[in-house]
Amino acid sequence: MNISAVQILRSIALVSSTFVLTSCSHGFLEEPTPATPTAIEPSQYRPPAQVRNATYTWSAEPGIDLFDDRGRLIRAAYESMIIAHYGGIDTTYPGFSEALAAEYASRVDTRWDRSLAGTMRSHIMQIVETDTGFKATVCSQASHFAIKEADGTYRITNFSGREEYVQFDHTVETPPIDPEILWPTTQYAGPFPAPEDSPASEHQWSAPTEDLFTGTGWTITFGADLGETMHRCQTWGRSIEPNVPDEGSERVLSRIPPDTLPAYPGWDEGSR
Repeated sequence: MNISAVQILRSIALVSSTFVLTSCSHGFLEEPTPATPTAIEPSQYRPPAQVRNATYTWSAEPGIDLFDDRGRLIRAAYESMIIAHYGGIDTTYPGFSEALAAEYASRVDTRWDRSLAGTMRSHIMQIVETDTGFKATVCSQASHFAIKEADGTYRITNFSGREEYVQFDHTVETPPIDPEILWPTTQYAGPFPAPEDSPASEHQWSAPTEDLFTGTGWTITFGADLGETMHRCQTWGRSIEPNVPDEGSERVLSRIPPDTLPAYPGWDEGSR
């Protein structure tokens, strides 16, 4: 082998070793860091495909305004949580994922292989003050609301009424939360379209075109009282849907989705 050939081989070896060292120093061999949601421009927000064929219609007890700041926050938070269960936390209304309490967010079980159809009827039963904010009891009646299973079957759970609360707290500053706690890696494995054979309904999910959560200082949690308010929700549910089981619930399976009503009040500028 002549001198020029040896020099060429040494040059190739030097370049190769330099590339390997540079690659390691830039983390090419390291584990990827968990992805976190990117900010959504409110005016560009679109609800995920899994919920678009469903709508919400809201009502409230006398003295509760669906259109004031609290009424809008309650509706937006409750609708966002439903979206989280079917489209993922990163597809909820702008600002919601940051406002949702981290320990609650880590427990959200998302079923991307299912989608929604029909109309959920919800009612703000009461709003009570707390030491750090306020708490709203929301009643839901789901006799015209279906979950579409992976096999194409629509499942309706027919019952009087369900009770749940959504709580808004102003809390003192705490140390930053590990993103992996708030946004588990499994939430971001890729896009999760609704089943391909999901039909489009005449009326579609209505979503706000502004960020209702960022800058408010609220931390949001959900739960159930299962006490006096539960019985009030059951009474309300029977008042709008009398033909429900006296006790418990019944499951209805169908290959045809329930009718989807127009959202009320919705989030259009002129919806008031």
